[in-house]
Parts: sequence; structure tokens; C-alpha cells
Amino acid sequence: AVVSTQSTGNLRMVKSPENGINGDCTMKPQQSSSDQELNNTLKADFDAVRKLKMEMGKSRSTASGNLQASSLGQERYIRPIPLEGAKQCYAMVGLPARGKSCIAYKLARYLNWIGAKSRVFNVGMYRRSMVGVNMSSDYYSPDNMDGVCSRTKVALHAVDELLSWLNEDPDAVVGILDATNTTRDRRRLISERCAKSNIQIMFIESVLDIPEVEERNIREHKLRCPDYQGCDPDDAFQDFSQRIKNYKKVYQTLSLELDRELTFIRVSNVTQFHINSVNSTIQSKSAYFLMNLRPHIQPTLYFTRHGETEFNMDGKIGGDSCLSENGRRYGEELGRFVREEGLSELPVWTSLMRRTLETGSYLPNTSVERYKALNELDAGQCDGLTYQQIETDYPEEFALRDLDKYNYRYPRGESYHDLCCRLEPVIMDLEKGGSVFVICHQAVLRCIVGYLLDIPVEEIPYIKIPLHTVIKIVPTAYGCEREDIKFGISSAITHRDKQSVESIEKRLIDAGINKVEESRKDKSERVIPSLEELSI
Repeated sequence: AVVSTQSTGNLRMVKSPENGINGDCTMKPQQSSSDQELNNTLKADFDAVRKLKMEMGKSRSTASGNLQASSLGQERYIRPIPLEGAKQCYAMVGLPARGKSCIAYKLARYLNWIGAKSRVFNVGMYRRSMVGVNMSSDYYSPDNMDGVCSRTKVALHAVDELLSWLNEDPDAVVGILDATNTTRDRRRLISERCAKSNIQIMFIESVLDIPEVEERNIREHKLRCPDYQGCDPDDAFQDFSQRIKNYKKVYQTLSLELDRELTFIRVSNVTQFHINSVNSTIQSKSAYFLMNLRPHIQPTLYFTRHGETEFNMDGKIGGDSCLSENGRRYGEELGRFVREEGLSELPVWTSLMRRTLETGSYLPNTSVERYKALNELDAGQCDGLTYQQIETDYPEEFALRDLDKYNYRYPRGESYHDLCCRLEPVIMDLEKGGSVFVICHQAVLRCIVGYLLDIPVEEIPYIKIPLHTVIKIVPTAYGCEREDIKFGISSAITHRDKQSVESIEKRLIDAGINKVEESRKDKSERVIPSLEELSI
């Protein structure tokens, strides 16, 4: 019988048989005396450090590093320090149908995922709200002075809304102005407004001179917008083409000769880049993302966890166990699914862990790549334990993880934030590649799916990624949609729901932390001990 358990499956790689997945898969749940002695020593060291930290009273500040510990007194409970530098306004530049909105929304999604709160302000949406829809191409003519004044008013209103959001929201980092901004006069007005609010500005221009891509962008995206609802597709195409011609009459592209004082990134035909005066970490990371982005490629992606393992059945996290009988059945059905759906030519990505390699061995695909970055979240000292054991042996850790699951780091292990940092190269490969079939782990897929669906980072640890299910990610105009394909093979339940604040507070008090509300208000930094300090 399959035992229903609650486990996140946060596993780390241990030594595998030398002959790979076909080696001896017999599990040995009983620990040796030396292993037990080591665990007892680690627990004693861990408890000593915890007591020492709680006795220190006021915390010390970290001398360096990019992590900030919380006020709850645990070196494992961490928060990312905001990226340095002033708040930013990114202003898009370019003719219509050049992929500006796609770039803007994908960039905002990436920045949110790495912890820089971002938001897109689409001027077209403001124009529909303030002026109306069904505006003909004449409205965009540079000879129509009423139209010019109206469009300038709408654009500056959007800028003011963006600046208000940046100034009023303490967590806001980047506001992206999604508009054409085709003239130097318009860009000067935006720059002056940003300077008055002490907001740094960077322009991102998208240049596209491939006619067939331009036509595809118009027909697939622009004709579906509210401006052309109920219109004949051919008439709408002609009107939008005329709108582009009107913009071309006054279009002034960014240039190193004439705009050297500006910070900008100019993207030509997706693959050529001109970067000028990028001078902050967040701008550099944005440039790095844009150089890997291929907005004209919108592949369908397939993800699945490995088949059920023996550790899943026992409710344990960690280890590198083999597939259970039902896990092997899933591997067989997955291979059949791939053949029937015509996915045999897709490249397959797996982690280095035995359970993903064993699951992937059932697929007929010949192109298989193994990524260490796809290994499961490292549970550290809690590796090989059940949640019940963690709650009994480390009640404070158990409660702290529930309090902020995204930022909590296992003792000598990882947090979800650490995992997202590790997965950033994988995200870049997904953005610049085609369709792929990925076999990995629960926490890893939570981070990847959370990125693709633009889910807030604090909700990422609670995304449901069931066993024996293929997750199909289908691209839309400016985002993605998720489709779950279930195989009907029973498996352990490894999802653990978000706990209520009341239950967490009670467990924190039971664990010896009786000033929860006071701790939440205190945002002072705490020291993150080194491994040497943990070995006292």
C-alpha cells in the first residue's frame, strides 16, 4: 500500500554507487554507531550555538556578505539585503510591435524573482483609460497636435504614477515605463521628472527590422488588444501598420554619439547589444538578463518530478534513494507519454541525483544533459529525517521554517532563496532556448514554476508540485499558463500546506521564543556564524 505522507522532498545528493543508477539500490534505514555518534555531536554543537546566540542579547552587524539574518536569533533564518543603488525607472524605447511589452514584463518577472520588487506601467493601458479605445491611426500622427498633446499628457501621467509608486513603496526597486518614447524631447521630459524625484533612469530600446517578425507580432498580439476588438483583421492590420508609419516620421533612435550622457541598453534584432553607462548592480543584472532573453522564441516547456522514491514513502527528506515500485511504473508511463506526444526529440535535463536519472532512463530521448544546479534543496543537518523527527529534535527550527519558509536556511543546508540563486543559470538557459523536458525535484520546480508564472517569492515554497504529474508550461502574449497532466499512479503526498500564524506563534513560544511580535518589529542584522564557529 502507498503511504500518504507530508514531506517537501528537499533532498541533497549523497554518495551514489560507482556503477550509477543500476547499482545496488537497497536502502539501509538503520544508522551505524559512528553515524549516530556524529549526528549526536552535530546536534549538541547546533544546540550550543543556538543557546549562545540567544544569550548574546543585541545582535552584531554583519561585516560583509549579501545576506541579512532575521531578528529571531538564528543564523539560518535569513533575508536578502536589497540590491544596492538608488531606485530605478526603466523606460522602454522603440516603434510599436517591436517586442517592448514582452521584454518589459519578462524583465519585471525576473527582477521580482531575484528579490527586486518591480512593476510595469503600460502607457497604452493608461491611454485606454483616460482617452478611450478604438483610436484610429490618425491619433498617432505627428501632424495631429491634439493627438500629440493628448499622448504626452497620458505618458507623463504614467510617469508620475510610476514615480509615486517608487517613492511610496519602501520595497519598490524598479518601475518599468512601457511606452514608445520615440523622440529625444519625450525622453528628456521623463529624465527631468525622474531627476526631481532622485530616481535613476535607464532606457531600453528594442530595434527590429525583420518584416516577417514584425507582421507576426502585429497579427498575434496587437490585433488582439482592446483597440481592435470586433474589427476586421485585415482592416486592423492596415490601421496598425499606418500607426507604425506615423511613429517612424519622428522616431529618433538612441545613439552613442548623441545620447552619450544617458544610461541605455539598445537591443537590435534580439541578438545585438549596445550598452552605455550602466553603473549599478541592478542595471548590470538587467543587462545580463536581456542578453539571454529571446522574446521571439516562445517554447512550450515540460517539467516533472522524479518518480516516487522509497524515502517519499517513509516521509523522509534528503538522501538519494531509488524509485519505489510505483515510481518505476511512472517512469514507464512517462516514456510512453513522450513517445505518443511526439516529444522524443526534445532535449532532456535532469539533476545529478539517482532518482531523476532513473526516471529519465525510461525516456526514448537521446539528448540528455545533467545539471548539478537542478539538484534538490539541501536539507543539511535535517537530511534523512521526517518532519515529525525534525519537530521533536529541533522544535525551534521547525517553527522558524514555517514562519518564513522562503528565507529560512536549514542548518548547514540551503534556503529557497539560496536555491533561486543557484537556479539562475538554468533560468537563463530556459529563456534563450527552445522546448525542453526537465526531470528534477519538488523545491527546484517550485522555484522554476514560480518564476515562469510570476508568483511572489514568499508563495513559492507552497506551490503544489505533485508526484507522477507532467507540468506543461504554455507561453501566452506576456506570460505563461500552467497545465497539469496527471498519470493516475498513486504516490506519497509530499506537499505541506502553509501553517496559520497562530499555530506558528504557539510553536515558537513552546520552543523558547516568547517575543514573536517584538522580534518581527526588530529588523536588526545578525551574524551568520562560519562553519568554524558552528564547531565549538
